[in-house]
Amino acid sequence: MKNILVTQGLYLDDRKNLYSKLDYTWYQYAKKLRFNLIPISFEAKLNTLETRKIDGIIFSGGNNLNTLKKKKENLLRDIFEKKLFSYFSKKKIPILGVCRGMQLISQIHKIKLNKSKNHVTKGHDIILMNDKRINVNSYHNYIIKNVPNNFNLVGKHMKDNSIEIISCKKKKILCLMFHPERVSKSQKKVDKIFKDFFKI
Repeated sequence: MKNILVTQGLYLDDRKNLYSKLDYTWYQYAKKLRFNLIPISFEAKLNTLETRKIDGIIFSGGNNLNTLKKKKENLLRDIFEKKLFSYFSKKKIPILGVCRGMQLISQIHKIKLNKSKNHVTKGHDIILMNDKRINVNSYHNYIIKNVPNNFNLVGKHMKDNSIEIISCKKKKILCLMFHPERVSKSQKKVDKIFKDFFKI
């Protein structure tokens, strides 16, 4: 089985205690597609990852980027995940950005984020560059309208042309604005995108 790391959401409780949280649907998704999901703490030391066999990493959803909503937990997560992205990018290990993960990777590549309309808890059609369509879930408050340098446009929203899928030209990086681990009408096609990327 492939070993795939996943980042977690970072939150402060009422007592100002910091904790990590990962949506349980990720564990269900890993079981369904048969890969080992390994949550990673924001305090993890990058040099400790050297001893593991890692086949990929998922930058998951949850939280906002700190530039969009200034909070301690958002800032801490941004700092850690930017270091993590740089580390795995240099290692040429497959990187999947999901929702917030796609927003983070876009921001790293100097792409502006815009407030979305009608993208939260909505299913919608995406037109792929091969002229096929898929219907996916949507939970994001922000969208991107431009493709980062060295990335290809793979899929865009049917109505507002916001960018939903991009892939890096030179490295194994794929970004999805929707959540593969949550149910979509075109779930089998979404699963195929995920499995083809990680070669599961």
